[in-house]
Amino acid sequence: MKAFFSKKSVKIVISIILAIALVVCVCNGYFASVAMKYQKGTAMCDEWNENMAYTHDYAKNIEIGDKDYKILCLTDIHIRNFATFAACLGTNFILDGMGKVQLKKLIKKEKPDLIIVGGDTVLTSWNDICTKQFCEFMEKFDIPWAPIFGNHDYEGRADKAKLAEIYESYDNCLFKSGPEGMDGMGNYIINLTRDNKPVYTLFMLDDGMFRVVDHEITYGGVGKNQIKWYEWAVKGIADENGGQTVPNLAFMHVPVPEYKEQKDNFKMGLRLEETTCATVNDGFFDSFKSHGRTHMYAGHDHNNNFISEKDGIELNYMTKSSYNCYFSFKALGATELTLDKDNNINEKIIDF
Repeated sequence: MKAFFSKKSVKIVISIILAIALVVCVCNGYFASVAMKYQKGTAMCDEWNENMAYTHDYAKNIEIGDKDYKILCLTDIHIRNFATFAACLGTNFILDGMGKVQLKKLIKKEKPDLIIVGGDTVLTSWNDICTKQFCEFMEKFDIPWAPIFGNHDYEGRADKAKLAEIYESYDNCLFKSGPEGMDGMGNYIINLTRDNKPVYTLFMLDDGMFRVVDHEITYGGVGKNQIKWYEWAVKGIADENGGQTVPNLAFMHVPVPEYKEQKDNFKMGLRLEETTCATVNDGFFDSFKSHGRTHMYAGHDHNNNFISEKDGIELNYMTKSSYNCYFSFKALGATELTLDKDNNINEKIIDF
């Protein structure tokens, strides 16, 4: 019986495969050497101390009028090696492309007023290039968007200051560096206002650092100086609002330890893995509970997207928005919250 493939054709196919493999190895070697050229940023951070007076322009103030206001939350997009030719020959390119297609469809369909990006946007040695690519992708929608850092964003050749510099160079990006001398590099505030009065304050927190506890590396979590800054801002915004504390939402990447206690009775969504968080609890949940709080949102644990409640506070996961890391199809897409005309928050989970 005649063979389906001749020996000659098999040799040609093997030669082509080996040639492609060689090209990939050479390109990866070249781009790896490029990645080693460290990119140090010069982003300028505001000074802060708790004795300073809060001023109106310290936060980004967005007038939302008398309409419903829709916030789309994305997280853990994990753009990986998308900047290299070698990656174009691998699965990272395919998975990044699939994610971009889904995000584009989702954003165009939902038409949000604001987009939150909850950290771990990139996971690559070329984090500066991939961050720029993501910024350019987001800018095409002409919608304000607010990113925070995760634990992976700065695990590349560019430090946080460089990534902050990139974010701040884009018109629709609300990111703000600083404050100086505080844990993290991107702690900033967004006030949503009606008739120039704040109705909700969004605290964007950088908790994606690491710390050493008992000779072991663990996640940093929201630190004590960040908590002091948060309390200072809540009081300052209240003073500007006739002494009335404004309800606030906190967005962070790594969940606070109290998420671990949430096991069932979820309003919606799923828990498909254990919560991964800091081993040290500096008390942000307790502070949040006594300062006009309503909702916390975190990412990081890709297979969780539940919405739950503890002591009157919603402890929520933003839904993972990418195929390019471990995930479950049961928890893949985005989380959306709508602030209605009466300032009630309505949430839903959107599947890819």
